[in-house]
Amino acid sequence: MGKYIFKTNINCIGCASQIKPHLDKLEQEGQIKHWQVHLTDPDHTLEIETSRMDLEELQLYVKNAGFKAEPKQKA
Repeated sequence: MGKYIFKTNINCIGCASQIKPHLDKLEQEGQIKHWQVHLTDPDHTLEIETSRMDLEELQLYVKNAGFKAEPKQKA
């Protein structure tokens, strides 16, 4: 566990605002420490820091929120 970096299809502010409540909920529940999406990155990178969730759980959560999350690397 740690910081996970995903290539996503979160490509605009509208998309980011759609996934924000889902990730904010995980943050409030203590499941993740921090998240950030980089819309200017060509891969529309999503960074998630966690000590409780693994890669597959995060991917499934993002998928269930309506977006794709392909692992780029674990930092």
